[in-house]
Amino acid sequence: MERREWLTQTGLTLMATGLARAAGPPRGSGGESRARLNPWRLQDADLRSYMLLGVRHIYRSAINRSRGCLPYVRFNLTKEPTWARHEYWGSPHMVGRFLDALAVCSPILDLPADREAVQGLQRLLHESIDHPSGLAFDTLPGPDGKRTAALHHSREVLLGLLGLQTWQGAESSIQLARRFVRRLEEVTRASGSFPSDKYSEEGWIPSPTRKLNQTSGRLIGALVKYFRTTRDSLAVDLAVRFAEANIEACFTSKGELTPDAGEHLHSSEGTMTSLIDLGLLTGEQRYLKMGRLLYDVGLRRWRTSWGWAKESRNEQPGRGEANNTGDFVEAALLLGRSGSPRYFQDAERMIRNGLLASQVVTTDWIPQSSLADTKDYAYAQIRDRARGAFAFTLPNAYHSYNTDLMGGALQSLAEAYQASVVKDDSGVRVNLLFSTDTPWLRVRSEVPRAGRLHLEALREERVRVRLPDWIAPDTLHVDRTGSPEKTRPEDAILDLGRLAKGARVTVTFDQPVRRTREKAPGFPDPFEVEWRGDTIVAMEPRPTGPIALF
Repeated sequence: MERREWLTQTGLTLMATGLARAAGPPRGSGGESRARLNPWRLQDADLRSYMLLGVRHIYRSAINRSRGCLPYVRFNLTKEPTWARHEYWGSPHMVGRFLDALAVCSPILDLPADREAVQGLQRLLHESIDHPSGLAFDTLPGPDGKRTAALHHSREVLLGLLGLQTWQGAESSIQLARRFVRRLEEVTRASGSFPSDKYSEEGWIPSPTRKLNQTSGRLIGALVKYFRTTRDSLAVDLAVRFAEANIEACFTSKGELTPDAGEHLHSSEGTMTSLIDLGLLTGEQRYLKMGRLLYDVGLRRWRTSWGWAKESRNEQPGRGEANNTGDFVEAALLLGRSGSPRYFQDAERMIRNGLLASQVVTTDWIPQSSLADTKDYAYAQIRDRARGAFAFTLPNAYHSYNTDLMGGALQSLAEAYQASVVKDDSGVRVNLLFSTDTPWLRVRSEVPRAGRLHLEALREERVRVRLPDWIAPDTLHVDRTGSPEKTRPEDAILDLGRLAKGARVTVTFDQPVRRTREKAPGFPDPFEVEWRGDTIVAMEPRPTGPIALF
């Protein structure tokens, strides 16, 4: 099927256009929607809207179908001529990220796979590990004209292979994953981690630093996910090996980072999330404790309360990365699951103001180039190509965009959607105030446009709603019959009792306006932040560039 026809039939084009039209200028913004990167976030409370736009961006814009679906890597959206271009590290790194993102998002969105895209990405991923070393080599040669295998990409390779199996039933992919895991075990058996961060045709390339978080640490979570699907016990053995090596060398007993943790904070934060997930899988409290310490102590200083998270570990002003924010979101969701529901509030705040604020929805600020596309550069329709991307940002401004950010951002939104409403032996719990559909309960949230939550029981279940601490109990009302009644939650939980099938409940509450002052890591002067509930509606200073976040 031709791509445009497929997009039309699946509703991607129509839905994205309709939501943008329906959103309009954010209320209370003075009609300045064009000055905001993503005005939707003040109107639409359904994470599927943002996931849908991201999937559309991958299928339509982030891969080059004339080159076998090879991903574009870097987008220039600010200086003329604007473009998207290929770079050597686009495959298998972006390939694995895209496949993982599509695998976790598409079932939630109930979208058919774009066969041309999926088959092209699968071919690139399989070919990358079709090498005598058993490691994943880049598709394109690097600046020195040689191809290498970067162990940093191992997580993305394994997640991509796993996604192909869970989403598309690709048995050949899971067999390659099994072989890949065994090769990783073999090369790390002697020291507990990789001999170096890169491998070439001639062997291991010496590295002046250990780069543990960038290679073995970030890989732990992918091994845990692989085990949950395959029950391959070697994956857990390998994850434990990597966890021990990283805890010993990279973190202090108080959760602070050592020099061996490296400068790449996304890798350290990915290690944090991985340790928490490994602790949940194995029941080993030491991993959970270290992950929580990293979240609360060692890595806390590198993010703001609203989820802007710095890319690099230094004291200079620099960009934040959607992948980093996504790491904190996923860690908070896991900690919430582990018995500390207060972390769910962190996750929701960071999604609304960190992840969603970084998604490119408005595009009229992007200069449109008139140059013709070439083998390595795409110039045409760059505004349309950019829409749906998750960008590098400054605390209140767009900075730049590389396509690897799509994987972390979309994976985190999918995890959040799945965690929003969950069912256990005690009933159904609403953890996050987003619109969600489950077999047991339908939730429609108007937050932050209005303090209102609509619930419809699809089965008879006891229902409890986690309430964030900014909701004042005396403003909370529950409407079951058309007559609102006041109610008081206990321990931040609104217990609605057992709802009969078909029962409808509306919960209303005030969203107080408040103002805070907060510094962002690397920036000397504080930012003045205006909130509605837990959603940022304005921030000063505003940027001098073409587009603001708030």
